[in-house]
Amino acid sequence: MLEIEISYISANEDPTFASLVKEFSQQYGIKVNLRRMDWAIAWADLFTMASQGQGSDVSSIGSTWVSTLAKLDALRPFKPGEVAQMGGAEAFAAPAWEGTKLSGDQRIWSIPWSGWMYLICYRKDVLQEMGIDPSKAFSTPQSIQDTLDALQTSPLEVCWLNPDVRHPYSDLIHTAASWVWAAGGEFMDSGGSKALFDSPQAITGLTHWLNTYRSVPRKYQRLNMRSCVELFVQGRAAAALMDIHAANTTLRVKNSAVPGDKIGFSNLTNTPWSGGGNFVVWKHTEFYPERERAAVELVKFLARKESGLRWMMEQALLPVRVDALHESYPPDNPLQDVVMFASQHGRAYQNVPHWRRVETQLCLELGAALWDAREHPESDTATILRTRLEPLAQRLNIILEK
Repeated sequence: MLEIEISYISANEDPTFASLVKEFSQQYGIKVNLRRMDWAIAWADLFTMASQGQGSDVSSIGSTWVSTLAKLDALRPFKPGEVAQMGGAEAFAAPAWEGTKLSGDQRIWSIPWSGWMYLICYRKDVLQEMGIDPSKAFSTPQSIQDTLDALQTSPLEVCWLNPDVRHPYSDLIHTAASWVWAAGGEFMDSGGSKALFDSPQAITGLTHWLNTYRSVPRKYQRLNMRSCVELFVQGRAAAALMDIHAANTTLRVKNSAVPGDKIGFSNLTNTPWSGGGNFVVWKHTEFYPERERAAVELVKFLARKESGLRWMMEQALLPVRVDALHESYPPDNPLQDVVMFASQHGRAYQNVPHWRRVETQLCLELGAALWDAREHPESDTATILRTRLEPLAQRLNIILEK
């Protein structure tokens, strides 16, 4: 029996993913070996496969990693006919499809698989009592800060929760992006040859972003996402930043102290970041035509609408196929507006060759800036950011300009 291998990144075994792969194996008579990679070492594993030209046939990776692997000549582009069989660009959410190509290159290097986004979950009744208009409360960096300042007088125990993000996850940049873009800033120029995250506009956006962490009462600044959800559903918090999994989970909690009709959701500003995971087929698979064909068929199978619906129902995550999105978030779902807005108007990072390096180092410095802000509450937020980011931009630009 023909055998291929697919690798995926997850903190734990993923029963839904394993079940989908097993279903493919049974239908196609192809044995598919699963290889789980941990987030802490996933990039090292992927880079090893890229440099050695051997390993998995298919991988599910972060969409922001595709450009670097493609530039290393480690990936097999999908053929136009294969892309058409999966529905083409129109079948997927716009930001997700942006991650399939490189700047200035029309080849399709990956196929979107799963979506990821951040949003704000809030108590409608609390905002109403305080005279805050939910439609404007979280639309811009300044309006978010004004809303959080106003919520300081909320009668609830906690006005605002912003979950702690710890290594090896790089989510800080994913939340910060919305504030940067909404303030008119960028992380890099369009050609990927200059870092721009130290520009006045970017620093303004990042200052508002970092101030949202400073708005969390000190007692609650180290809580993870799960603990923040628990506080919210217990009726103890007025608003919280959540990822899409946490938001879906919040709506599914039984015996919540907060009735569903009192829970509202908002995008992170009017320029939300939208990311997720993509499938890639490795170039070394081309040396084995049968495995190559099987690898492409596996991607087609997993990229179906049915697979996306399973992903949503069983894992409370975000599909990226437009048809699966509409079925998962019908008009009566409280998350429909924010999900559809992000899928249509959200932004993804620029697909430039060195983005993986920039993303990694920038996220480390943002984490350091967050630590500085917590340990030195008297320090000016913008000064903390400039102290951390200006030297990084200078170092990166030496490399990027070559």
